[in-house]
Amino acid sequence: MAFERRWHKWYDPDVPTQLYYPVTTMKDEFIKWVRAQPSKPYIVCNDKVYTYKETNEMAKRLANALLSLGIKKGDRVALALPNIPEFVISAHAVMKTGAILVPINPLYTPPEMTYNFCDSGSETVIAFGPVAPQILDLMRSGKTPLKKLIVLQVPGKEVTLEQAPDIYDFATLVSNASNLEPDIHLDYDDIVILQYTGGTTGVPKGCCLTNRNFVAFFTIFIEWAKSMFPPEELRTLCTVPLYHIYGFNMQINGNLASGGTMCLVPEVTPDNVLDAINNFLPTYWPAVPALIQMLNMHPKLPESKASSIKFLLSGSAPLPVEAMKKFEEITGSTIIEGFGGSETTNGVICNPKGKRKPGSIGIPFPDMDVKIVDLKNGVDEVPIGEPGELIIKGPLIIEKYWNKPEETANAIRDGWLYTGDIAVMDEDGYLTIVGRTKDMIISSGFNVYPREIDELLYTHPKIQDVGAIGVPDPIRGESVKVFVVLKPGETMTEEEVIEFCRQSLAAYKVPRYVEFLDDIPRTNMKKVDRKALREMEAARRAKEGNN
Repeated sequence: MAFERRWHKWYDPDVPTQLYYPVTTMKDEFIKWVRAQPSKPYIVCNDKVYTYKETNEMAKRLANALLSLGIKKGDRVALALPNIPEFVISAHAVMKTGAILVPINPLYTPPEMTYNFCDSGSETVIAFGPVAPQILDLMRSGKTPLKKLIVLQVPGKEVTLEQAPDIYDFATLVSNASNLEPDIHLDYDDIVILQYTGGTTGVPKGCCLTNRNFVAFFTIFIEWAKSMFPPEELRTLCTVPLYHIYGFNMQINGNLASGGTMCLVPEVTPDNVLDAINNFLPTYWPAVPALIQMLNMHPKLPESKASSIKFLLSGSAPLPVEAMKKFEEITGSTIIEGFGGSETTNGVICNPKGKRKPGSIGIPFPDMDVKIVDLKNGVDEVPIGEPGELIIKGPLIIEKYWNKPEETANAIRDGWLYTGDIAVMDEDGYLTIVGRTKDMIISSGFNVYPREIDELLYTHPKIQDVGAIGVPDPIRGESVKVFVVLKPGETMTEEEVIEFCRQSLAAYKVPRYVEFLDDIPRTNMKKVDRKALREMEAARRAKEGNN
């Protein structure tokens, strides 16, 4: 049977099913906009504004400073910075040198940083002042390949470090360097970024993202988004960490697709986000569900200027349908759910504006193919409406992981990326994620998907947050346990939670255990950290077994 792209018929009228991808680079795309609109704001952050020209001038100087330190094409340069203008400037500078950017969460613990430095082979790191001392300790320990530390001092958060020839001040390097464009030949297939996966289900892996991947994203994004608003009106609210592929791609690269302006929010709190919305009037906001839900509860949201947001993209985790409806009712904005990951250059599946299906991640982008395959053999497509593993193919898929041939061969087979996500496709080609292969609960031989239970409990008026996992059961193999966070001032019993589920779920899906928490553990991207919940449960059971 021929492969059927049943989703094509639901594309917005002006979105083609196939696209032409220019042979260019991230560096050249940025320079194109610098030349076309030098005085247009590129970065806004609190009271700071950097035009395209100003950003490029600083990036050229930093690039030349890096080259003077011996950094060359193909070297890895780590970046441990929060959402501040210097992150964007540093990223463009590294690209100009032909080196490979390695974004690192500045809040990582020393062991987490050590892994990323060692696995990537990074010898140079540009670090935020407050985390520089711990990175210096790692460099001095000899346990990492680090040889050079460039410190970005921030007013009010200055740190004192030893005077040494391998420690450099960011501002001094930039001010003393040449402002000429570095003469470095870059290729379409050069690796631009080594983006590490979260490691929530195993050892983090470095995804090799190339100019080819990013150019494909540029091209697809602008075609998909132009039905939301004119490209020249793109003003992006940047609350997702830039060190994460979702933040980097949907915020920096989204602007490079159309020559837009980005507003960085360094410290993401509901108050700060609302202030940024009121001052900046964004038209586009890539957000995470947890922050959307927090804003829903903010008393000043109804009087804010959030109606300026024409296109709110929700990603990284499932957005409860009730939360989507509430935000749209209050603000008049349109929320579009999408799906992607580090291996897919982030965005790869999204709801079209013309036909959204709440709860669904949408349909594949142009030139992207998907299949839902049998969980056991990974080959046979399952019938429409049946769950299976989501596999994806197309120009946004990486070719390999960094120095991990076995993991590459396991995850990418004949060009198809095996995502580890369990999904269902409907008759229209729309996809819904129902769980992760490693999160799936098998109870009495039946597959139970934690998200289904989460979604149901989110509808209860007393429940604020929830996370479901499987726990050992001597009879059933596994039973369902839910961790619940109640809304302030509410009370609820375990029996009430179980009875609520019993009214809507098959018996094998109904939780047998309920535990109330103050907070649900989440990853840095605010996904429910089911691995942490399982570890909590295992520790509790071990303790009880020893008593």
